[in-house]
Amino acid sequence: MRVFAFLVSILTAAPAFAEPKLEDLAFLEGHWRGGEDFVFEEIWSAPEGGVMTGMARGVSSGALRVLEYIVIAEEDDGAIVMRFKHFNADYSTWAGEDEPLTLILKDLDSADATFAADPPTHTVKSIRYWMPEDNTLRVDVAQIENGEEGGFSLVFKRMD
Repeated sequence: MRVFAFLVSILTAAPAFAEPKLEDLAFLEGHWRGGEDFVFEEIWSAPEGGVMTGMARGVSSGALRVLEYIVIAEEDDGAIVMRFKHFNADYSTWAGEDEPLTLILKDLDSADATFAADPPTHTVKSIRYWMPEDNTLRVDVAQIENGEEGGFSLVFKRMD
């Protein structure tokens, strides 16, 4: 009977998964650049002091189209949260972005992280950062605009 009880306890026990840590996002660190007609780049700092910071710039036809400042922080409750804003060349924010867009890390597996908003904020539903191969970073952005789901993807190569 003891053996049966032991087997039942093993089979019904919840698996022990480690909570994600900010350091698990270190695969983002570095300078990433992609695109031809629309050149987009992101530069990420290493995780330190409970945060990672990112800067993004989008340029097309020789003109700046967007700047972003991004912060990923490990909150006191253990949640990992991404906050960012879009800026114009004069450092004014995009219309309607009075507050930062906020997404929470929902899924993390090796070099694959998905942040999601619940409910979606300012048209952003989720952002997935993942590495399909060494020195390549893909970013998939799911959006909701005028009630319709859509989005876009960016593919970057490591520059450093």
